[in-house]
Amino acid sequence: MNNQEKYREECGRIHACPAWKSETAAKMAKESRRHSKVLRWSLTGALAAALVFALIFSPLFRPATITAKAQDNLMEGIQPQKQEIPAAPDSDFISAQSDFAVRLFQKTVSADKNTLVSPASASLALGMAANGAKGGTLSQFEALLGGRDLAALNRNFASEQSMLKSSSAGKVLLANSIWYRNKNLFLQKPFLQSNADWFGADAFRLNFASPASVEKINAWVSKSTDGHIKKILDKISSGDQMFLLNALYLEQDWKYPYNGNVSGTFHAPGGNRTVPMMHSTETYLSGGGAEGILKPFKDSRYAFAAILPRGGTSAADYVQNLTGEKFLSLMRSAGKETAVGTMPKFKFNCSLNLKKPLQSLGLTDAFDENRADFSAMGRSSEGSLFLSGVQQETFIQADELGLKAGAATELACGATAAKVKPRTVSFDRPFVVAVVETQTNLPVFLGMVAEPAA
Repeated sequence: MNNQEKYREECGRIHACPAWKSETAAKMAKESRRHSKVLRWSLTGALAAALVFALIFSPLFRPATITAKAQDNLMEGIQPQKQEIPAAPDSDFISAQSDFAVRLFQKTVSADKNTLVSPASASLALGMAANGAKGGTLSQFEALLGGRDLAALNRNFASEQSMLKSSSAGKVLLANSIWYRNKNLFLQKPFLQSNADWFGADAFRLNFASPASVEKINAWVSKSTDGHIKKILDKISSGDQMFLLNALYLEQDWKYPYNGNVSGTFHAPGGNRTVPMMHSTETYLSGGGAEGILKPFKDSRYAFAAILPRGGTSAADYVQNLTGEKFLSLMRSAGKETAVGTMPKFKFNCSLNLKKPLQSLGLTDAFDENRADFSAMGRSSEGSLFLSGVQQETFIQADELGLKAGAATELACGATAAKVKPRTVSFDRPFVVAVVETQTNLPVFLGMVAEPAA
């Protein structure tokens, strides 16, 4: 199986609502520039589906379908080279990525709305783009992603991707690709080589003037998301030069499914709601002004965390006082102690524009057409390259069977000693959720449930 076929298979599912597509296209079209080539990102994702991250030079793509053939994959002799990849990311990288995840979450969370962001997908896509940056632009990428030089970041990102894909059950799929115009744009071979070596990315050179190019890119997206996103491009504008796509898919069943549900009251910002509540005994989490439960999936590589602030603190206020270290400490508090958790079923979509959040976190030059330096990525005869926007769409669903409806397994509740009243945690008001990779405790997804019935 070649690299192209492998990454076509290693893709997930995604759902992008029509409203998001329309709204995103309108927003990004506004930012179109005629005299400079523009980097645009669109990130869609899901907890019960997937993530597709697209980096584009020019107006946003949307949605259409045909398969990219082998002859379209023009890497010009570039083949992935075997690299020394660490078995696990180093402790400094883990700390930095946890900090990035929490800070990005803080910039996107809303006090009265459901929120979900995938810091893992965002950082991987940023890492791919960083390989095309130089000077002050590269320095800002390095500072944002962990304060390490690019070589160290690449090694750790490769290690992280390897761990994310090391699944023993369920589905965890990851794929990257680069699509670029066959005229007026020259991509640097070291940029393509680095993305092939460290991110397993394929590169496709297409005639963007042909409608078939839209179909080919959309076909890759559709296949990479198992048909859940049929189209991500409506058309390719004359200024569009390149699309960088990242697809991440996660589907997991609970190790111990919930045994049905009962009606309960959830105190949402908009008023009380009667919702289906699920009960189970899980590993107890405590620390940093919060408590919660850690619920395992069949694949022990991943776990789901539900976190409730103590003392009447709102979930939004808790998030604003959270740090990367506090998050890791809370995950590491998991031990033998258990608690009966009562959690509502929930399902929602979330659309996020990540341009301003990333700028506020220090990534400013990349978005500035006068300061951005992506000369290590390539050059165009029509203008300089800069990043114009980042959009992320996510979807999450939690029910009795898992973070995606699947095969049921008999409920197994942890036992407590006789005569000892079990600890309880009732998630009957807005709470924080996370899906973590259990070896590093890094969040693949971070979110807040404000309206479970949304």
